[in-house]
Amino acid sequence: MINRVSFENNPSEVEKLLNVLNERVFLKTEIDIVYSDLVNWERYNLLSIGGDSDKGDWKKLNYIEYTWVKIIQELRQYGFTYDEILLCKTEIFKLVKQGELIEASKVDSKNVKQQLGSEAIEELNAISDSNYDENLNIEISIFETIMASAIISGVKWSFLFFKEMPGFYFPISTEAFRGFDLINKPGIPMELLSKTFLSVSLSDIISNFLVDGENSYEERTISILTKNEHKLLKQIRKGYNDVKSIKIRFKNDQMEMIEVTTLKKVKLESRLLEHIKKGDYQTISIDTVDGKIVNFENTQKIKL
Repeated sequence: MINRVSFENNPSEVEKLLNVLNERVFLKTEIDIVYSDLVNWERYNLLSIGGDSDKGDWKKLNYIEYTWVKIIQELRQYGFTYDEILLCKTEIFKLVKQGELIEASKVDSKNVKQQLGSEAIEELNAISDSNYDENLNIEISIFETIMASAIISGVKWSFLFFKEMPGFYFPISTEAFRGFDLINKPGIPMELLSKTFLSVSLSDIISNFLVDGENSYEERTISILTKNEHKLLKQIRKGYNDVKSIKIRFKNDQMEMIEVTTLKKVKLESRLLEHIKKGDYQTISIDTVDGKIVNFENTQKIKL
């Protein structure tokens, strides 16, 4: 499992993240793909598990291979042929030099700043202005680049595939849309969205091996709010019909803890036991009428 927080908004950790993504952790027999399908896909060169290694790596997939396998699964279910998927693979796994990616990020500096902050821009400039670095000539696939970006930025990404355009794919996110606006070409994605396509959520696949799962890709904080203020709003909106009260504790003029008390009706005592087993409470208060449990208050403490 990967803890996205370790890499969040930290471009300097890209190399470390890429090393993690190449770790072999998924046994072929343990993923939810029919084994014979994996064998057929490998035979047709739709994927290559383990590369040229002779250390038994063919038994396990790394995070990159697992993600691509899940995309193949979606493409096959949509009706893409082996030949069409092979064309997509050829394009999506094309290699580019790290130095070229850095220069491209400089051109789109405004968008990078909005996603990762001004410090990220300073780091990029420091790399490009430094002496020659052999790492800048190391090649990385477009697919790996987008995967790393999705994890570091916490932004939801999807791949669009078009049967009427063999081999063509289009990576898309809210930030990508913003990027087209910044270069005054918003019509490009809108023209593509008017066609028939398959959208495969990269973020949904990645969330399968992130510590926080789907919560890793919650909507990003509104810029006028602090992270703690954003968390408070989420708690207010979450199950608001059951919320009885919300208390906020401060320390040094900063929100330190939120206490959310919910009132839930319980028709059967067995249902109460289910709530207790979930362990989703800190303090519980039970109300009874004529000896029967009617509801309970559940106070959850959330440390900020």
